[in-house]
Amino acid sequence: MAAYRAFFGHVGEFLPGSHFDSRQAVKDAKLHKEREAGISWGLDADEERAADAIVLNQGYEDDLDNWDEVVYTGAGGRDRNTGRQIEDQTWENRGNAGLRRSRISANPIRVIRGSEGEKDYSPVSGYRYDGLYEIVEEWTEVGKAGFRICRFRLRRMPAVAQELTSVEQQVRNILDQQDQNEAGGNSADVPAQRRTTTVERIIRDTAVVRRVKRWHAHTCQICGLALTVGADGKGYAEGAHIQALGGSAGGPDVEGNVLCLCPNCHVRLDRGALYVTDKFHVVDRYAEGLAAQSVPLRMVEQHRIGKRFLRAHRRFWRINERPC
Repeated sequence: MAAYRAFFGHVGEFLPGSHFDSRQAVKDAKLHKEREAGISWGLDADEERAADAIVLNQGYEDDLDNWDEVVYTGAGGRDRNTGRQIEDQTWENRGNAGLRRSRISANPIRVIRGSEGEKDYSPVSGYRYDGLYEIVEEWTEVGKAGFRICRFRLRRMPAVAQELTSVEQQVRNILDQQDQNEAGGNSADVPAQRRTTTVERIIRDTAVVRRVKRWHAHTCQICGLALTVGADGKGYAEGAHIQALGGSAGGPDVEGNVLCLCPNCHVRLDRGALYVTDKFHVVDRYAEGLAAQSVPLRMVEQHRIGKRFLRAHRRFWRINERPC
């Protein structure tokens, strides 16, 4: 049987936020080569084993998932029947060797999260492709079960590495070339703002945002407004990130950090005029009289909103939560 080839980076047109019903569907999409194992590996250009993807789905008890940074436990040493750690892990394990090779070679790692992973960062069901990470460190230590384990620290790569499919990358390359031609071939004179703005218009509505809006039938979770635009009656809503994206303290682009809102409520949430309590009540900070009373946030079963994101939004605007 021919050896697997490692493939680094995005696969096909699957962007971060793409959802899959099962591990088999993830494998069929070629995002991960295995149906059960956590580490996907293949041979790189030098015929060395190199990892290209991992799954986070309630794997080893020592795993830590903080979205931007993941501390991942390697493979091996488990009893197949009980799942308990019964012996030390080693660097000879193919998956561990593959992750180590990708750290040395600076290969990007695709991270797929399953529904059994860290609650606030994982999908309610199935699996979600969450983009590219880099391995910045590996070491061994004694784990909680008392056996030596291989450990890997992964950090999420910058947004520019997350957002473009191969087709969109070609578009950006064409735009870059046009800008360079207009600037006389001097890359220092390229108008970066034009490039950035043009590409952002392609990628702004992420797969996660589209899914949340679909769950709520494009109806605002705060005021209940369902806007209709165009003769075809197509609904319009906006995906509002509770904890804003970007920056060192930015939130993740996951379902639990997104609300489906009308444009008006979106702006008011972003400016801190509205906030959501831990009991999922929406409070208008500037309303007077009876209008100041909180209203319940409209919810659907499949949309699990993370309280950590609600608290981060309140901290940013220095809001002390009112009793409901």
